[in-house]
Amino acid sequence: MEKPKNHTIAHSFVMALMIVLMGIFINNLVFAAKDYYLNTHANYEKVYATIVRYELTNGRYDYNKSYSTFYEYEADEMVYSGIWQRLIYDEEDAKAQVGKKVPIYVDHTLKRHTQTLSFSSGAMWFAGTISLVCFVVFINSFILETIYIAKWVKYKKSEDKKQSEIR
Repeated sequence: MEKPKNHTIAHSFVMALMIVLMGIFINNLVFAAKDYYLNTHANYEKVYATIVRYELTNGRYDYNKSYSTFYEYEADEMVYSGIWQRLIYDEEDAKAQVGKKVPIYVDHTLKRHTQTLSFSSGAMWFAGTISLVCFVVFINSFILETIYIAKWVKYKKSEDKKQSEIR
């Protein structure tokens, strides 16, 4: 009985892939948890930013054009800015929004801002779940390969013992 090399190669590939994916998703989990913690513990106050411009963001042809509007708010020697609305299909609608005041929430101490105060922990759950699945697949593959190697070593020892008894 020869030990098939494909078996070990496949398990090694799966284990390496799972370690890489687990590392990526654990990293995402840490960043999502930090972001969620900062957002939920920030002292946001409602302020009004001004829509300062619009840009063509999608399409070059008349049938597929869309625009985005951008806001800015200046305070504490900082400029808080971002995209207010995407996928505006009429340029006149986008142009009409320039100069409008829109509500945003700013924490002047942390220098953070957001458009809404509803924060979701979905990114943490997603990254954590994928990390856990990768860990389980890694452990499964590791255990299966370890058992297979142990059986193969036991078989080789019994074969060697048989060979030495025959001589």
